[in-house]
Amino acid sequence: MNYTPELYEQKLVEFFERHDESQKHLAPKIATKFPKRQEEVFKHLTAVYAEKEGNLDAVINEESIMAVPPSPHTGVG
Repeated sequence: MNYTPELYEQKLVEFFERHDESQKHLAPKIATKFPKRQEEVFKHLTAVYAEKEGNLDAVINEESIMAVPPSPHTGVG
């Protein structure tokens, strides 16, 4: 996945429009914070929202959305 910054942000907006309209405002922040990790971001968001499905007690907030795991081979973790 190698979207332009503008398209990346638009894809994030579309994701939140489908899954959580209230978090759509995070799209620019995510696109800026993780510009080179697009595939990881979408995998993370998909996992976060898949976990929510069927779980009415699940709380999805900015912290859980922005908690994209570190890239492999970064020396973190």
